[in-house]
Amino acid sequence: MRREVAAKYGIEVRTSKEFEQLAAAIDKQTGQMVSVSTLKRFWGYMSLKPKPRQTTLDILSRYIGQPSWRDLCQELQRGSSFLSVEAVRSTDIKPDGGVELQWMPDRVVRLKHTSGIKFIVEDAGTSKLRKGDEFEVLEFIKGHPLYIPGIVRDGQRLPEYVAGRTAGLTAISLY
Repeated sequence: MRREVAAKYGIEVRTSKEFEQLAAAIDKQTGQMVSVSTLKRFWGYMSLKPKPRQTTLDILSRYIGQPSWRDLCQELQRGSSFLSVEAVRSTDIKPDGGVELQWMPDRVVRLKHTSGIKFIVEDAGTSKLRKGDEFEVLEFIKGHPLYIPGIVRDGQRLPEYVAGRTAGLTAISLY
């Protein structure tokens, strides 16, 4: 639901001011308040992550155009649908080209495309990846976590890795 709320709002919510503005936009549209701290917890910006209350889920559902959380869940259970997402396929990136990925909190990673679906980390920033890590990825999808089935680091294969688990990739840019 974070992705849908952010899409409705029109920007990725990253700062305290943006959370305040989102809370105001929700109140203006629905006539109901969701506190800034509740939104921050919902987005994973605060270490406490209690289960959202039903009323919060109902308000956010109304904000994105559904009558209630229950109605939203029923809509999602009805079956398949086409996704409208911003995505970059690995095969669309030129060899020796690169992609910069961002996810919360403040993670920025630069990857060099070596061939096919293979990448090497050029700059790991503050992520758990390291410069020189190698892996394969089919595509990068904004708003979705990046799942890497295995990383090769110093000749050793590491277990699966997920980037942007809470809110997905927040930005994807080619260079």
